Amino acid sequence: MKIGFTMIELIFVIVIFGILASVAIPRVAATREDAEISATVANLRTLVGDNNAYYTVKGEFGTDPNIAKWKDITNVPLKGANQQASIFGAPEAASLKVGDNDECIRLQLAEKDDKSPAHILIAKNSSATGVCKQVVESDAMQAYFKSTVVGVTKPVGVGAVTIGSSTTVYTAPTTQGTEEGLGSQP
Repeated sequence: MKIGFTMIELIFVIVIFGILASVAIPRVAATREDAEISATVANLRTLVGDNNAYYTVKGEFGTDPNIAKWKDITNVPLKGANQQASIFGAPEAASLKVGDNDECIRLQLAEKDDKSPAHILIAKNSSATGVCKQVVESDAMQAYFKSTVVGVTKPVGVGAVTIGSSTTVYTAPTTQGTEEGLGSQP
């Protein structure tokens, strides 16, 4: 009597592995996307916290030409980390990286003035696809995009979060602006 597997037993094992793989692979991909969403929300929270700490210590983001750069404020991975963080009217803003997309969430700081506290503007890329689209459509990110600060005029769909000693976020309704967001869109 020979010890081994018959051809039919091997075929059954291969079919079972195929069925398991067809169930497991989509779940792994979904888990990866959920992890990317969680990481992006955590990065944004870290970025806001880093900006609060920097502003609390320094009292300002600097004055031209010595405006702080993003890399001086935070270690969160950003496209444009070497750019000045407080861009006064410039068309470019830094972007939070999400997966392979460098321009998923755009960021811009603003110093306090006589009408508003220092704040960060957070805009979504309206032409986002893939995991970036899932990130900007997540509930946590929608809360950021809908947040407002009293005295801040911002485009519709762009969130504003207070920076500095007060981290209170006000939700006053606004209707100014367009859906385009910050700076130039990709």
